Amino acid sequence: MGSDDLFHKRKARAKAELQREKHERARNKRYLIVCEGTKTEPHYLQELLDDWKIPQHVVRVAPNDGVSPDRVVAHALALYEDDALSGDAFDLVYCVFDRDKHTTFDAAVQRTKDLTNAGKPLEAITSTPCFEVWLLLHFRYSDQPFHAAGKRSVGDQVVSALKAMPGFAKYGKGQKGIYGQLKDKLADALTNAERLRRHGTAAGCINPATEADKLIKALKTLKKK
Repeated sequence: MGSDDLFHKRKARAKAELQREKHERARNKRYLIVCEGTKTEPHYLQELLDDWKIPQHVVRVAPNDGVSPDRVVAHALALYEDDALSGDAFDLVYCVFDRDKHTTFDAAVQRTKDLTNAGKPLEAITSTPCFEVWLLLHFRYSDQPFHAAGKRSVGDQVVSALKAMPGFAKYGKGQKGIYGQLKDKLADALTNAERLRRHGTAAGCINPATEADKLIKALKTLKKK
C-alpha cells in the first residue's frame, strides 16, 4: 500500500510538472537568436538574458556557422527547421548581423522577409556599420555617418568612437561584461535607437543605424518579474 501511495504521488507530481511546462509554453514565446559575431553580440545578449532571468529553453542564443549575413540566415533556417521536427517550433528566429562591407547583406535581409512570407518566421536585426553603434547609443545620440579612412575600416571608426566613451578606452571585440557596464543606460539606448530610426527614415539615410532595440524590446516582454 505504501509503495502504491508513493507511485501515485510521483505520478501526480509528474503530471503537475507537465501542466506547468505546458502553461509556461503557452504564456511565453520561444525565440532563437543567431548572431554573425562570434563573441561580442552573443556575450552581450546572453548576459542580458541571465540578468533578466530568461532561461535558455525560452530564448536560445545559438553559435553561428559562418560570419557572412547569408550564412547567418541559412544556419538560422536550418536550426529552425530542425527544431520544428519536434512539433514545437520557435515562434521567432532573430538573425543578428552587420551591414559592414558584406556583399550578401541586402540579399540576406530579403531572404528573411521571403521566409517569413512562406511561414518561417525569421527576422533580420541589422546594424550599420556594426553592432557597436548600438553600444554607442547608450552614451549619446548621434546620427553622424561613419566612413572608412586610410587604413581604418568603417568598423574601426565606430570602435574608435566607442573607445572615447567613459570606461571604454580598452574596449575590444569579444569582450565580456559589456552588458553589465551599460545596463543602467539601457533606457537611453532604446530611446536613442528609436530616434535614430526616425531620422534615418526621414532623411533616407542608413548610416548609422541599428535595429538592436527591436530585439531588446521583444526580449523584455519575457523578463521575469
